[in-house]
Amino acid sequence: MSMPRVSIVIPTRNRIEALKRCLDPLIPYVSRHAECSITVSDDGDAEETRKALTGELSQVEVVQGPRRGPAANRNNGASRTAGDLIVFLDDDCIPEPELIERYQEAAASHPEIAVFEGRISAQGKARGFTDGAPENETGGYLWSCNFGVRRALFESMGGFDERFPFAAMEDCDFRFRVKRQAEILFVAAARVWHPVEGRLGWRIVKHRVLSDLLYLHLHGLEATRKGPSFYARKAARGLVYTGTQRLAEGAIRHPEQLARYIWADLEAAVILYFWKYHALLARRLFPPCCAGCESIHAVLSGKAEGGAWPTAKHSPMR
Repeated sequence: MSMPRVSIVIPTRNRIEALKRCLDPLIPYVSRHAECSITVSDDGDAEETRKALTGELSQVEVVQGPRRGPAANRNNGASRTAGDLIVFLDDDCIPEPELIERYQEAAASHPEIAVFEGRISAQGKARGFTDGAPENETGGYLWSCNFGVRRALFESMGGFDERFPFAAMEDCDFRFRVKRQAEILFVAAARVWHPVEGRLGWRIVKHRVLSDLLYLHLHGLEATRKGPSFYARKAARGLVYTGTQRLAEGAIRHPEQLARYIWADLEAAVILYFWKYHALLARRLFPPCCAGCESIHAVLSGKAEGGAWPTAKHSPMR
């Protein structure tokens, strides 16, 4: 059985130690298989990252990212590779040593499949309402921190939509577009571990909701099957389910973060109820705090369209 060429693409920014933990399990396999490669697209300082990766890690190709967010950073990394199968991982994940081999086996055994969804397991326990980790134990999510896609499909779709400036909803948008064209196969053996992490502050919540609104703006409420009741129920679940679960676990640090999420979901419900005025309400309820916010508001208001694939493509370096 002929194994496909695999290009691992990892976006990063100022997280050298996490990146090293992600790379360590992958290097032995890549060292033995010339058809596999690893490319890190660094939205921070690529030269500093190259200097920090010594020994076996020095064989990893590090390219400078475009500094326009994770979606653009992944596209940039993918455009620098030549593998038939592109596997996306995040720098804060810890892959199991056989991950690349499992993707190769799945791709070789199922030539009719173009997208392969990996397994994501949480590592650690939450200590409060800021803590969490993406989990995908049975498939159906296509989170960007662990999946593979054949290059032909990825490029025909235009990659990730770079109008998503934050690490939120860009993978949901990709999955929405993929499902119109291709079947997705869940590969449970292709597993990564995602440490439980804490994210505190109103900006985190605002960026998530604005990304949600951008997704709904691009695809429509009917197509996404979202309405005001979706966010109202989400707020209720956050209060009842998440609240009681954290209390039962004794993980009650930073309860104000839960309140922020619940309040934001209720505001999102209001915006969807008055969807005709969503651009105006979004700016009023979630005013911009950075260039990423401004770019989303520009799309919502019809002042910018943006693009999906980098305007300057790069020739593969391998």
